[in-house]
Amino acid sequence: KNIAKHFNVSASEIIFTAGGTEADNLILKSAVTNLGVEVIITSRIEHHAVLHTANYLQKTHNTKVVYVAVDFNGDIDLKHLEQLLEVHKKEKCLVSLMYVNNEIGNLLPLNLVSEICKKHNALFHSDTVQAIGHYPIDLQKTPIDFIAASAHKFHGPKGVGFAYFK
Repeated sequence: KNIAKHFNVSASEIIFTAGGTEADNLILKSAVTNLGVEVIITSRIEHHAVLHTANYLQKTHNTKVVYVAVDFNGDIDLKHLEQLLEVHKKEKCLVSLMYVNNEIGNLLPLNLVSEICKKHNALFHSDTVQAIGHYPIDLQKTPIDFIAASAHKFHGPKGVGFAYFK
């Protein structure tokens, strides 16, 4: 209830996991197997928890994995993201982009990406492991469908995380 209150969501939308990797895996696999996602749009600089799972789903479920361009500084090319969503508008898409890059520290413009996904009827997942406890996220104001978190990044115990499912 405390975690749900922090993100302005219902407690029934929070699922505890063994960490951020398990949360990312659960979200991506569930989106493909339960929600019919056909295309995962991500970047090549995502955490392996996302990239390896996307590759697994490509091999086992024929999910298309498409990579959005990043610029020289590692920022997501939002125009390219919109182009990819337009190209795949007849397919069910999931955009999976991390909020704070775990290696270079770049911040994704979360609100803007949420609006782009909403505009194109795409689901949006963000690995927020590096952001939780450092940047506020109100999931009523920012329409993200799924987030993943790991407790040890915000002074909790190792081996505990959670997934949020809208």
